[in-house]
Amino acid sequence: LVPSYLMYILMELLKNSVRAVAEQHRAFGLTSAAVPPIVIRVASDDSQVVMDIFDRGGGIPFELQEKVWSYMYSTRRGNPGTVQSDAGEATPLAGFGVGLPLSRLYAEYIGGSLQLVSMPNFGTHAFLFLERCSSCKEGMPTYVNWLRKRHLLEELLDVESRKRAAVEIEDYAEALRLKGLAAEVHQKLKEFHG
Repeated sequence: LVPSYLMYILMELLKNSVRAVAEQHRAFGLTSAAVPPIVIRVASDDSQVVMDIFDRGGGIPFELQEKVWSYMYSTRRGNPGTVQSDAGEATPLAGFGVGLPLSRLYAEYIGGSLQLVSMPNFGTHAFLFLERCSSCKEGMPTYVNWLRKRHLLEELLDVESRKRAAVEIEDYAEALRLKGLAAEVHQKLKEFHG
């Protein structure tokens, strides 16, 4: 199973790098000789392997960096799943908005992690960390806990906002009820921090 997950992750990372470099290449009208290469580095020790895929495809703007981990978010313009090649034919390259989130999920499932470090207007490093352990078991991805925590934080913000609104209109009974709900959400959030 691990090779198929690893293949998916690597294909997704390389596909994103190739697309970014190609779009940057077109935007600046670079000749083929001037297109910067995608650099892949692999390093390891006795316990881990890390792969670094680096491209100079323009990077990800700071305000969009968190969105790349959201399902159904895509930077692809036009029809999902197709990119026009120079010959005018569609190729299955991008646009569904599941590639990076699913890649991170797979990496965590096989005991690793996937991280992006992007510099806007320059390029992106994608780091894939994997354990070197043949007896390792699959793990529950931290993304699931992160998502639960995010939903709790959103719920807390909503309850706090409604509580303030209730105080403003002097509905103190409702404000007190919402204060109790906020305390319950705070308690659930504490469980994430042990």
